[in-house]
Amino acid sequence: MAFWPTKYDTSQQRRGTTPAARRVVVPSHILPTLPTPASPDDAAAKPPRAIDEARTILRLNSLLRGAITPVRADSVLDLLEPHRPRLTPKPINPLAGMVGQPQGRMLEALLRPIGQIVTDVLLPGVRDHLIDRLVRNQTLHDASLPSAVDVADAMRALVERLRGGGRGHLVAVVHAMEADARATADRLTRDTAPIDEGGIDRLARALLRFEVRRMVLDALGATTALHETTYQARRLARFSLRRATEALDGFSTDRGLRALHASLATLAQADGLVVIAMRNLDDQSESKEESGPFVEPADRKAMTDWLGSVWRLSDTLFDLVGRAAAGGELDDLLFAAMLRQLRSLHHFCADLTHDDRPPTVDTLKDRLIARSLEVGQSLGDHLIASLLAQPPDRRKAERLLTRGRMTAQLLYDMEQDQAVEHLALRLLSAGDALGQNGPTGDSLAVGAIPEQPNATLAGNE
Repeated sequence: MAFWPTKYDTSQQRRGTTPAARRVVVPSHILPTLPTPASPDDAAAKPPRAIDEARTILRLNSLLRGAITPVRADSVLDLLEPHRPRLTPKPINPLAGMVGQPQGRMLEALLRPIGQIVTDVLLPGVRDHLIDRLVRNQTLHDASLPSAVDVADAMRALVERLRGGGRGHLVAVVHAMEADARATADRLTRDTAPIDEGGIDRLARALLRFEVRRMVLDALGATTALHETTYQARRLARFSLRRATEALDGFSTDRGLRALHASLATLAQADGLVVIAMRNLDDQSESKEESGPFVEPADRKAMTDWLGSVWRLSDTLFDLVGRAAAGGELDDLLFAAMLRQLRSLHHFCADLTHDDRPPTVDTLKDRLIARSLEVGQSLGDHLIASLLAQPPDRRKAERLLTRGRMTAQLLYDMEQDQAVEHLALRLLSAGDALGQNGPTGDSLAVGAIPEQPNATLAGNE
């Protein structure tokens, strides 16, 4: 008789093995409600300008880095010919009679006929290309686009080779990126609306875009703008952690449906939380702020507050789940929603791999596992006790059987296989006693925790 939890999201990948496919029977009233994919915004759906110029400048920079020879000069002229303005005379290879001359002199001779094409066509095009990608976010999700960092590095190298020629275009990119970083951080940190579905992931994506800005500015050699962008990224990371902290503390204090929605929406985006937390830990590593008995660095305080809220939420969840595991009255959707939050908390602790991660993360991970094991044990004990009572309490046993399947899924996601096997035997026995197992046992499977319980709960508020 096959009995094993089914896998959801990426927790299967974290275990490193893929279990054999099994038939899953999930009660219709706890089927997950899948979100409708959002259509891409207009900016992201547009390609950036001057893609050809960006590819050309990469090839040109590569050619100029090697040994300058007449043959290589021909390659450079052929490369730039499609970009030559119509009224500009076609350049002639100036190195034909310079064989044996010093490399510096040959490079300078080659730059003279191509300088106008580079400064008047290539650099303005690359300027527009980088601004479209890094400021206006116009990428069209095209994997064939050249790396923005490589393009920026080539742009800086050409400006240096031209002894500052076209530097105004480079400065324009730097100023646009610096202004965009400041405007983005201002816009996002002014948002005071409750965290909704996708809110944390949007903040995480914004932080990842800040990482790209930092790499490009570093390639451009823009030290001042790099410092400003780094400050704005740190500011946004602290804000993101504070928003997540508020959402979790809201449910720990209120325990109402609205607070539950905010907590679910936050923890359902565990991958985004990992991105935000790792950015915060990187900020702490890079920061030169010093702590003291009366002063705590802002980055560290944001992380400390977040971990405190996670700890308090786990206490609240285990309090409610523990009562439900003992047979208390609780809607199955709410029970599933709380287990899903516990799974997301474990996901966060397990996936936050950083050299400077606080010891509290490991302690919390161990605590989540230990208390989940207690819930599974308690639920199994009460399930068997309800069946052995005189007379048997079938209503309570059926309620606990459904919750037991959900709990087994949680324990499996936490890689507690021995506990799952132990609970599975009890669930099988209870299912047989209640007549809920088919003749071959194929219909018995773990009731999976709904992927989006908050979407289903919205109608009950």
